[in-house]
Order: sequence, then structure tokens, then C-alpha cells
Amino acid sequence: MISKTNYILVGLFVLVLGTAFIAGILWISAGGSMQAWDTYVVYMEESVAGLNRDSAVKYHGVNVGRVVELGLDPEQPQRVRLVLQLDKGTPVREDTVATLEAQGLTGLAYINLTGGSKDSPPLGKAPGEPWPVIKSRPSVWGRLDRSVAQLVENLADTSQRLQAILDDDNRQHLAATLAGLDTLSTTLAGRADALSAALDDLRETLRNSRMASARLPRLVERFEHTADSLQRMAQELSAASESVRHTVESGGHEIGAFTAETLPEAAATIGELRRAATNLRRFSEELRRNPGILLQETPVPPPGPGE
Repeated sequence: MISKTNYILVGLFVLVLGTAFIAGILWISAGGSMQAWDTYVVYMEESVAGLNRDSAVKYHGVNVGRVVELGLDPEQPQRVRLVLQLDKGTPVREDTVATLEAQGLTGLAYINLTGGSKDSPPLGKAPGEPWPVIKSRPSVWGRLDRSVAQLVENLADTSQRLQAILDDDNRQHLAATLAGLDTLSTTLAGRADALSAALDDLRETLRNSRMASARLPRLVERFEHTADSLQRMAQELSAASESVRHTVESGGHEIGAFTAETLPEAAATIGELRRAATNLRRFSEELRRNPGILLQETPVPPPGPGE
């Protein structure tokens, strides 16, 4: 009787232990606890080497969940679809971004969430998706890989361009140009004294030009005064000739004989004075408009008839 009782107890113990073992397996497969989760999806367009199921998910470096599923997106095989389980109430917002990061030198990877400002609304479920979709951005290694690839491509393109530029014809032209520059530098070195003298002459010319420009207003004023004086002299001579004419008309034949010779000369003198005054006035006006005429070479007028 006692033996039969022991068999029953052993059977009950084995049954309870097996049930507990199966329950434990089911509990572990369900997540290891009865904790509630929020589920999200992340799509990444780069390699997720080092990332596995149950890899950690961190929010600003704090563990908040794990990766429960990863695989290729059936609709777009160039990207990887990740399913994340995060602690209930994790503040995932519309500006939250997921990034793949490496954990030390072990080669293991995890998902790091950043962003999530308080002014951003909570992330809602995306159309056509069973769970909300968190935006992703390339990892540091992904960005570095793209930059290096772009750099290599640019270097290859630059190399091809240089090869096209430095063909046989262009190399000959470049050699001829360098030879010409060498000849020019040698010539300039041999004429350094002449160039120095030319620069000295140029500096002297500029100095004289500045001095002439400084004296120009006074010179123009003197020309105007001279023109006014000649104009007044011409007017006075004209008045004097008119007075002489009246005297001749009233003085008789003797004075008439005298003035018949002198009046034409006086008239010619008056005309010359008027022309001189006019020329001086024109010259002063031209000097005001173009002071550089003082530095220009005046052409020699051609000889007149009989000269």
C-alpha cells in the first residue's frame, strides 16, 4: 500500500514539474515577464550587421526595449524592416529618429533613439502599417562609407579629367608655355636696370602731374584775368579809334592824312587783341574740361604757304 502511494506522489511531482517547465518556456518566449510593450517599426536602408534579435534598443543611451524581429522588406528589398518592443509609455514622438550604432569594439550593434522634443506630438500609427513607424537616419559608419565612396568616385572622375587635359598636344603646349615664361623671366632679369629706370621715370611723371594738377586752378584763373585784360584793352583801343575818327572828321585835311595811315594799323591791332582774348578764353575753358592736355604733346602745325 505504501509503495503504491509513493508512485502516485512521484507521478504528481513529475506532472507539476513538467507543467512548470512548459510554463517557464512559454513565459520566456513571451518576453520574460508580464510587462506590457509598445511596438514600433523601423526601416533602414543600410547594412544592419551586428544587429540580432533581442538586441538592445536605447533612448538617449537608456535601455527601453529590444529588437524582436528583423528581416528584408518584401516590398523594397534594399531596406531592412525592424520590429521593436519598447517599454510601455516610452515617449516616442514624431521627431524621434532611430540610428544604428556599434557597441564598443565587440562588433555588436544596437538601436539608439534620439529626438523626441516635448512640443512634438506622439507618434501615431502609419497608414498600411500595423504599428507606428519611427524614422531612421544613416549611422556614422554608413555616412562615412557613403562619403568615402563619393570621394573615391570624385577622385576617379578628377583623374580621368586630368588624363584628358594632359594629353600629348596639351603637354606640348604646356612645355612651350613654360619655355616662354622662362625666356620672359630671363629677359626681365637682364633688363632689371631699364625697368627700374622706367619705374623711376613713371614716378617722376606722376609727381609732376600731381604738381601740375595742384597749380592748374591758379593757372586757369590767370588765363581768365589775361583774357579779360586783353578784352578791356581791345575795347579801349576801339574807343580810341572811334575818338580819332571823330577828330579826323572835325580836324581837317592834315589830320586826315595822318590817320589814313595809322587807323588801319590800329584796327588790325584791335582785331589781333580780340582774337588773342578769344583764344585765351577758349584755352582756359578747355583746360578746365581736360587738364590732361598739359601733359599731351602738341602737334606741330603744318607750314603755311611760302614758309
